[in-house]
Amino acid sequence: MNIRSKENSIFINHNWLLILAGIIVQLTYLGFSYNLFGIGFPLDDSWIHQTYARNLVEYGDWFFIPGVSSAGSTSPLWTLFLTPGHLFQTDFYYYWTFFLSGILFIGSSIIFQRLFQKIIGKTTKYPWAGLLFLSEWHLVWSANSGMETILFVLIILTFFYLLLTKANKILWLIWLLLGVVIFVRPDGITLLGPYVLIFLINIARKNNFSIKNLSFGILFVTFFVILYGLFNLRLSGEVLPNTFFAKQAEYQILYSKPLILRYFEMILVSLTGSGILLLPGFLYYFYRSIKERKWEILSAYIWFFGYLLIYAVRLPATYQHGRYVIPTIPLYLLLSVIGIYLLFQDTIVKRTLIEFGYKLSIIAVLVIFFFLGGKAYAEDVAIIQSEMVATATWINENLQSDAVIAAHDIGAIGFFADRKIIDLAGLISPEVIPFIRDEDRLSNYLDENHADYLVIFPGWYDKLDQSKKVIYSTEGVYSPNAGGENMTIFIWD
Repeated sequence: MNIRSKENSIFINHNWLLILAGIIVQLTYLGFSYNLFGIGFPLDDSWIHQTYARNLVEYGDWFFIPGVSSAGSTSPLWTLFLTPGHLFQTDFYYYWTFFLSGILFIGSSIIFQRLFQKIIGKTTKYPWAGLLFLSEWHLVWSANSGMETILFVLIILTFFYLLLTKANKILWLIWLLLGVVIFVRPDGITLLGPYVLIFLINIARKNNFSIKNLSFGILFVTFFVILYGLFNLRLSGEVLPNTFFAKQAEYQILYSKPLILRYFEMILVSLTGSGILLLPGFLYYFYRSIKERKWEILSAYIWFFGYLLIYAVRLPATYQHGRYVIPTIPLYLLLSVIGIYLLFQDTIVKRTLIEFGYKLSIIAVLVIFFFLGGKAYAEDVAIIQSEMVATATWINENLQSDAVIAAHDIGAIGFFADRKIIDLAGLISPEVIPFIRDEDRLSNYLDENHADYLVIFPGWYDKLDQSKKVIYSTEGVYSPNAGGENMTIFIWD
């Protein structure tokens, strides 16, 4: 067997092992959820995507409330990918969402493994880098969240695979990824930074790159940016989705923290779990890349630090396991495991008890946090199902069909209740964004728009629900056990 055939055989074996491991990992987290409460999603936002997808199938347009166009979906492409799940009037959307996410999750692990091997210049006997990816609890949580995060991760890894392996013969694919990623997450436009940096460096090095190609690539991406802006402009009158403005307005209180503290909290997301033990590798590879002027690698570091800085400045929210910055974790893992590999290659501790103990510690922490993450995932699903979904179901069965519902969490209500909604978070009611934390103005707004009921967690507002009569409370146990409250319905009018 020649070398090429042997490598192909190893790649095939790696892929099958990662496919099997990915299926087991995903089913394990779903099993945690099923045993605690049932199958569901750990975020109310997941139901927003499902609502848009269902209404796109049923009505043929971008509706959250049927007949009313809105830009409440940050990720139009992810919503589009979910539409096949609503071709049947059953719970098929659950199966489709988890199947689709599983494919993307496993595909990401395969690219992660290949990128690791490309950079170290060696084919490993076992795909332990890919297995590390599949075992990282944030990523498993994301893969089963019903959100676009895992699609974003796949695009990020594919982009850096093409960039770091110098695949200059397929520049069109890099351009396509840079354009498409905007329809997955608008913050994906930040990938343009590493692309431009490496292109300019290669032009300076005269490495068969040209200003013409760079210009064409930027124009290609600009076309997608304009298309995305026109899409949102048609729906909401703004070039960016409502979530861009609503989230920043809602969490303004977080800006009171010093920027350096906010930035540290962003970085801490990657370090939670096995990431803290991987930090020496991350720092060592950073040092080596600077010393050896590996600009392709440094572009990945720059993107990682820059992406976190943007969130520290604009949306420093680390709730729900830091879900907004989870897409940076795969790059942190990649740079860290490469750094650890090189660190042991470069030092005398290779093949010693120190190396064995260090790697064993990483595995032990990885496994511990994998199961802790599974427990957290199950509890998150239980909270959403027993609070948001239960409330939405009650509304659908007990309130008049023409009722106007004012709610802070609209995802499950939009999907299950089929009522007119005033969105206190501003996602589909952008007119509330300027006074999103001003309860007096919110109260007047609800009066002016003839709200019938208020659906909230009471502690989220100081006085909005004062003197209002309670007609329903979920009495669920999972939210209070986690330090929260029960979702409550008040008569507003």
